[in-house]
Amino acid sequence: MARRSSTYLVVASFIGGVEALKANSWQARLDKSLLSVDLGVGSRLRLFKKVVQDPLVQEDLRSAVALIQEQGFGKGHPAAIELLWPTGTTARSDIEGLTALRKQFPEALKDLQAQPPAFPSASDAPPLPDPATVLSNIASLATDQEKQKELREEAKDLLRQTPKGLETPKYKVVRTVDGPLFLGKPEPVELRSYEQYTVAKTSMPSGSGFGASGGAEGFNKLASYLFGKNAAEQEMAMTMPVAVSDSEMAFVLPRRFGEDAPAPLDGSTVAIEKLPARFVAAKAFAGLVTEEEVARQKTSLLEALAAAEEAAGVVPVDGGEVSVLQYNSPLTLPWRRRNEIAIVVTELDDASKTVEEQTVELEVAEAAELEAAEVEAEVAVVSWYDSGVRLS
Repeated sequence: MARRSSTYLVVASFIGGVEALKANSWQARLDKSLLSVDLGVGSRLRLFKKVVQDPLVQEDLRSAVALIQEQGFGKGHPAAIELLWPTGTTARSDIEGLTALRKQFPEALKDLQAQPPAFPSASDAPPLPDPATVLSNIASLATDQEKQKELREEAKDLLRQTPKGLETPKYKVVRTVDGPLFLGKPEPVELRSYEQYTVAKTSMPSGSGFGASGGAEGFNKLASYLFGKNAAEQEMAMTMPVAVSDSEMAFVLPRRFGEDAPAPLDGSTVAIEKLPARFVAAKAFAGLVTEEEVARQKTSLLEALAAAEEAAGVVPVDGGEVSVLQYNSPLTLPWRRRNEIAIVVTELDDASKTVEEQTVELEVAEAAELEAAEVEAEVAVVSWYDSGVRLS
């Protein structure tokens, strides 16, 4: 069967949105050879050699130029980008992130200039490490290959959109609806069913907002709690995402501490809360979190839910309350950062029900699903055993 040209694929993708990135396409190979943080030199060279030898490269380059010549830069530009850097490649994510930064960077700079630097108070700042402990850790690092591996992975995470190895709340994507167009493609809005999880949260100063400078104090308080400044002196692993609303910041606690979280210190502003199972609509965006960007993303999310009300089948519980979910270290490249705007929603048929009623129904449905799976597994085992008996 003859290979279809990438020009056909990009047209099909724009019209029907059904084509996925092929792992053996020259775009995917070039992307991995140049931008993957996990490949060795030999693998990069082999992939790049296959790209150079692929006859579709020149064909697609000519097609991209023709798209711009025929449709103009404004109309042909998104299609040309999709042809050369299709959705699913790191290069495409970088282009989207850099495009978003054109608005976000001046906004973030303005925010930093308007607010004085935020320094943690002595009571909230993490304790300084003992010098002897620091020297011991350095000596250990020089000989401990496992620690060296962990350090390399942490460094790679600064280049990843989503860090590896960090625990997140469990959820299922129930369905997806189209959001606004961005570089010629609709941005997806995911409707998620979250399981219950526990957070450590703290209030933020009035007017601090969503900007990074405003959340520094809250972040330091929660980081101190997570890294051992609690009643049990229990250190916990970092998780993701960090959730920020108008007046609160929250860290997700590791699941093993969900039912027995260490108590915050007396007088601390950190509180522990169990969040019930619920539905959430979430829309991803790259780059920096600014007040203006959050406002734009909130508007886009609400408009997408309203426009696709029948397909989405949900309505916001409180249209004015959104959270920003941030997955990356502040040291991550700005255009590689993964952020999400999220809002709690309810099924249209359940709009008149309380959150508690919806939670009970969801838990009952999940329990029934689990029971059905167990019964099916038992039937399969019995059938397998019966077959073995008959054969013997």
